Amino acid sequence: IINYSLIIPHVHRITQNTLSRRGYPSVAQRTQQHGTAIVSFYLHPNGAISQLRLKKRIGYASLDDNTLRVIRVAYKDYPRPKTKTKITFYVEYRLF
Repeated sequence: IINYSLIIPHVHRITQNTLSRRGYPSVAQRTQQHGTAIVSFYLHPNGAISQLRLKKRIGYASLDDNTLRVIRVAYKDYPRPKTKTKITFYVEYRLF
């Protein structure tokens, strides 16, 4: 059983790891796009997500669209809460 206070950091870490594994979108890399999006959705006890949306867009379609794609892949590894839980966190894109 995962404590609610640990769910969001855990979800954030899983999402950023999935983002790293999938790689930076090539067009975003070529054009030096970076930034931070804020996403929100509901995480359900059965592991499903609903009402996924960007609360704050980065402003580059390649990164904004990729953020939603990454969540749609990563959510399968998210911890399952006991009750429907609203999740809001940052997804960061940085070029090094």
